[in-house]
Amino acid sequence: MKYIYILFLAFFFNAQSQNILVLDSLNHKPIPFVNIILNNNNNGTYTNESGYFEVNKKLKDTLFFSHISYNSIQVKASEIKDTIILSPNAILLKEVKISNGKQQTKFIDFPKKNSSYGSWPVTSMSEIVTLIIPNLQNEDSKIKKLEFNFVKRKLDEFKSNLRTAFRINIYSSKKGEIDSKIYSSDACIINAYNKEKIEIDLGNENIELNKKGIFIGIEVIGDIDENGNLSKEMASIRPVLSDNSINDYTATTFLKYIFDKKQKLKPLNEIFSEKIFSKISRNLSFGMTISKLN
Repeated sequence: MKYIYILFLAFFFNAQSQNILVLDSLNHKPIPFVNIILNNNNNGTYTNESGYFEVNKKLKDTLFFSHISYNSIQVKASEIKDTIILSPNAILLKEVKISNGKQQTKFIDFPKKNSSYGSWPVTSMSEIVTLIIPNLQNEDSKIKKLEFNFVKRKLDEFKSNLRTAFRINIYSSKKGEIDSKIYSSDACIINAYNKEKIEIDLGNENIELNKKGIFIGIEVIGDIDENGNLSKEMASIRPVLSDNSINDYTATTFLKYIFDKKQKLKPLNEIFSEKIFSKISRNLSFGMTISKLN
């Protein structure tokens, strides 16, 4: 996977490449970390922290620009000038029901982790996603907050100023498969060589934990240098995993490639079995605050 990634970058960014800026159509501000995919294959990249990306204008392909807050567009590489404009999409708010019932808030703590295989390196342009299906008591709850722990990146030379960008995605579920993206956070940036914890406030998002379940994902964008550019080296972060189940929901964890149009999911435990030739069970560990009317 690493060599495919590097070869793609060498093809996408070469001597013929040009810096292109992606802007918001309303305020003309740069849009960081927009997903950009080549239309005829499963390769892609992102805009950097300042909204720029590089492209070889001699490509005969079409680029597909995607961001949850904007309308997606397609542009032929050869027709790109120096700026791409994305228009904000109209967000349809779900109906809010007013009730005199008492709101009950509950914190579902991190499942305890095993000391061995207690984390997994999620690399650039890939995502770890967990399908959670609530028990009957927690069905139709609203998710108010998510919390994630990360352990230190391993087996690399220490870099005290390293910044790695990722975001938290939430998807609806249909028959146990990803249906559509319903939430995507702003980019979270951590030093992957430190032990880190992040919290995602979802209090205003009206995300429901229904009986079909939802997918919660961590999408790794890449390492960022001092100029805000994405590194061409493979990045990774290590979210904490757990080998314990809890009563509040069932969980199944997968890995997927961000620019795979088919959104194929590979069970994490199958990957463990292939790597260490032993059957073990691990899922993404996270804390979750939910609320529900009595």
